[in-house]
Amino acid sequence: MKHIVSQGGDCAQFFSDYITADRKVLCIATLGFNDICLNFPQALAGFPQVDFLLLVEDRPEVSEVLRAAAARNQEVLLKALAHRKVVFEKIEIVASDDTANVAGRRAAQACKKALQENYTDVFIDASSMSRGVCFPVVKYVFEQSKKPGHPSAHVMTAGRNRSTIKAQSTSSDSPQFVHGFQGVMDTHQMDKAIKLWIPQLSENAGTSLSRIQSKLAPDETCPILPFPSWDPRRSDKLLKEFQGPFLDDWNVNLLDVIYAHESNPMDVCTTIMRIHRSRTDALSASCTVPSVTVLSPSGSRIGSVGMLLAALEQDLPIMYEESIGYHSPMSSIPELSQDPPEHLWHIWLRP
Repeated sequence: MKHIVSQGGDCAQFFSDYITADRKVLCIATLGFNDICLNFPQALAGFPQVDFLLLVEDRPEVSEVLRAAAARNQEVLLKALAHRKVVFEKIEIVASDDTANVAGRRAAQACKKALQENYTDVFIDASSMSRGVCFPVVKYVFEQSKKPGHPSAHVMTAGRNRSTIKAQSTSSDSPQFVHGFQGVMDTHQMDKAIKLWIPQLSENAGTSLSRIQSKLAPDETCPILPFPSWDPRRSDKLLKEFQGPFLDDWNVNLLDVIYAHESNPMDVCTTIMRIHRSRTDALSASCTVPSVTVLSPSGSRIGSVGMLLAALEQDLPIMYEESIGYHSPMSSIPELSQDPPEHLWHIWLRP
């Protein structure tokens, strides 16, 4: 797989040069409570060749102030996309009858339905899309792009150093593999596999990641710390927060900690691929049992996109816990951000 990457202001230039009159583009984005979800749809609103599929992630436990923020964002988008083709699709995250995680399957089905039209390109905005929705959608579109006559796959993501929304997620308390990213895990051939676990560390994720570690039972753990970061002390704070798991349960050697750029998905991707390839080459020459690298995204969407790219490139499994709700201490909706996001990425996935 080849990556054609645009960053910052180059994203707008790429759109202007690439989206010509002979193209028909579908933008798949999420309508969320964070106004970061507005950036790329608004940037593409001026192109008459672009249609929009806006996924509305439906969770059972969401604070009213966050629902109000999402409704405000919907009004803003409808105004910006007044003359475009826009489809809203509700994606049920948890099944109402048995509370099973159905996010990935429902998102993939919605994507498959939308691609029945003859598009030349699909742009997927991962900025505010949950991993359980985003990862299966990107994989489905990328796999389709390998077939002759099918649309090219693009991933976009935007990020801010400081979010305008204060929200805390409620985890499902049930670690599982992302839909489409399980591979041969949980099969007999992996019973004795040598497992390397690479979790992405983020604030307040210790309990969730510890449940994943307990279920996965890896032989080695190499956590990813965000460095460089807009907050130079962030890695130090995370090391302090995860000191207990590192020393007591995860058995992490501090020499095995991975440092990857907080706001550069390509740095995260290349770092993971380098480690995976080196480890696979070394173990294949000396071991008769298989080896596997398992990823666990957490925190920054930009870093998670880097994990997604590495998983697509190397066919790596991804284990996570889905968020079934969001709660906020805010009493009112904050004003829309007037400043553009500090970080913008567009990545064209070429088979």
